[in-house]
Amino acid sequence: MKVQIKAAAAGFAVAGALAATMVGGTGAASAAPSAAYPLGNCLNLSPNVVDLPYNPTRVIVADYAGKSYLTTEFSSLWGYQSRVRLDLRNQATGRHIVKFSDRRVSPPYVGTHVFTFTTSQIGKGRVTAVLTSANSNPVWTVPPKSCSGVIVIR
Repeated sequence: MKVQIKAAAAGFAVAGALAATMVGGTGAASAAPSAAYPLGNCLNLSPNVVDLPYNPTRVIVADYAGKSYLTTEFSSLWGYQSRVRLDLRNQATGRHIVKFSDRRVSPPYVGTHVFTFTTSQIGKGRVTAVLTSANSNPVWTVPPKSCSGVIVIR
């Protein structure tokens, strides 16, 4: 009985995969799986002081249909405004672009900065990413902090 159930499940899985390939195709718009790349030395004070520290630890990179999508995350117990500048430089070609994001984290949700651009603007390959953030609440702004990492654009 167990063998029949396992064989039937395997058959359904193969049939499903085959049907998905036939229906979905393998065209140029296929999405590459996303990947996460670490950011180093991003730890900074929250403008609320008694709060979680500002600490985006990674850049999540997704590529789809000629566009690249980069996302960083940050958290707060109380919420604040985060303004970010992202400098990207392709290590092979030297191409450079700058993107900006201005977002508010509102608990209980995680704040995100999302950057979208045409992949051809920077080119594929290893890219140095420098993230500079200025975080504020109605009282004050924490002095800007920069951190960096290397990501791969596919």
